[in-house]
Amino acid sequence: MAEFVEIASEKDIPSGATKAFEIKHHRLVVAHTDSGYYAIENECTHDSAPISDGTLKGDVIICRRHGAKFDVTSGAVLAPPAIVPIETYQLKIENGKILVLLD
Repeated sequence: MAEFVEIASEKDIPSGATKAFEIKHHRLVVAHTDSGYYAIENECTHDSAPISDGTLKGDVIICRRHGAKFDVTSGAVLAPPAIVPIETYQLKIENGKILVLLD
């Protein structure tokens, strides 16, 4: 059964930053952009590199290995060599805590 799991405080991830987590066999990264917090799978769909090693520019995360770009708000591919979207996770903020929906 899916449940929201607390993974961090808002203060743990400043604006413009990302933070990687491994929780309940899920590897994910939380990105804090000007438009909010987003959780995505921590794996580039092009070659399985940790996307958390990449660079966050606005709502776009760029894989360090080959430059694939993904929209952190939707997981959509914005630039090759990736062609498959990255998985996203539902996220919510409660009392300054970041919670992600995990199954």
